[in-house]
Amino acid sequence: MNISLIEDKLFIVSEHIGVSVYDFDFDLHFACKHPYLIEGNYPCIMRAGAIADYASEYNDKLNMGLRLVNSPDEHKIASDLEAWYPLIQDLTPRTLIFDALPTSKEIEANFDWPIFLKGSRQTSKHNPDLAIVQNRAHYERVVPLYQNDAILHWQKPVIREFIPLAKTSGTIPGKVPASIEYRSFWWHGVCVGWGRYWYQVPHYTCPDVKVGLAVAEIAASKLIVPFLVIDFAKTEDGKWIVIECNDGQESGYADVQALQLWQKILSHIHR
Repeated sequence: MNISLIEDKLFIVSEHIGVSVYDFDFDLHFACKHPYLIEGNYPCIMRAGAIADYASEYNDKLNMGLRLVNSPDEHKIASDLEAWYPLIQDLTPRTLIFDALPTSKEIEANFDWPIFLKGSRQTSKHNPDLAIVQNRAHYERVVPLYQNDAILHWQKPVIREFIPLAKTSGTIPGKVPASIEYRSFWWHGVCVGWGRYWYQVPHYTCPDVKVGLAVAEIAASKLIVPFLVIDFAKTEDGKWIVIECNDGQESGYADVQALQLWQKILSHIHR
C-alpha cells in the first residue's frame, strides 16, 4: 500500500491494480508526502480496487490514524443495491431483491420478460447472457450459471425491470449493449466529475445530458454519501434514470478525466 498526503489536504491509500481506468499516479501530478508518523485530522480515500471487508479496512485505517471518507454505513448505502434502492426507487427501474434465486413463477408474478438479473453489488462483468434474461427457458439455463459464477454466487440475486436504453454506436464483445450512459462522481453532494460510461465505443454525446446530471444530483442528495458514484442513462423513450450507485473509492473513472476529478476534490477541501 502507498500512503500519500496530497497537497497537505488529503490522504490517499492506494495500490496499483493494473486497470488503466482505475489506477492513477498521484506522485506524478501532485505534491505528495509520505509521512512516517500520521498526525492531524485529514480525510482519507482508499484506492485499492474492490474492498472485500470494508468495516475491517475502516478499523484498520483508524488504527493507523486515518479515517476513510465513507463510514461503513455510508459505504453500504453507496455500494449495496439493497441499501440504496429504497432511498431512490422513484429514480431507477423497479427492483426486487431475493435471498436466493427466485422461481420463474415468482418472477412472472412481478415482472414481464425480459428481465435484468444481477447481484446486489454488481453484474458478472456485464455478461449479457447472465444479465438480460429473455424468457423462462433462458432463466432456467441461467440459474446454474449464476450459482457457479465467481462474481455472482455470493451476492443476493436482484431482479430489475428491463427498460430499453438509448443505444450508441459500437459494441463491446461479451458485454451488454452500449447505451447513452454516464458516470458521475460526487463529493459531499457536489459533482466533481462526469463522463461517458462506455468509454470503449466511439464518442457519443447527448444534448440534454444536463437533465440526466440533475437526476443524479437528486439521487446524491437522497443518499448523502461523502464520496459517491452515480451512473445514469437515457431510456429509449427519452427519460433519464439512475442505473447504479457505488462508493467512489472502488469505482473506475470510465471516461471521467482523473486529474481534473482529483483537482476538483482538493479544491473543496479547506485546511
